[in-house]
Amino acid sequence: MAEHRREGTLLTNAAQIIARIRAERGLSMSSLGVLAGVPTSTISRIESGHIEPTLGMIRRIALGAGYHLHVQYLDLFSGVLEDDVAKVGADAVTDEEEDDDPAG
Repeated sequence: MAEHRREGTLLTNAAQIIARIRAERGLSMSSLGVLAGVPTSTISRIESGHIEPTLGMIRRIALGAGYHLHVQYLDLFSGVLEDDVAKVGADAVTDEEEDDDPAG
């Protein structure tokens, strides 16, 4: 899934990334859920590895905690490493990401 480097630590899956976000912000699962607009059970299921969230869900959780999502990917055909900073704000939500919203 995603990779995230911070302080020499490589985070390689959504569970590690979300747990790190919570720890750095000192948030409980329920607090992060409220900030991100997702159920506490979803945060718990992600962190326990029971579900693998979509990129849209990871984005929502990161933004809720005050982080910007930065995606870096490797083009396997050209070998070029690309950077893409996810847009933030209401206009950045696509129809696919709206489907991630459990409330609507």
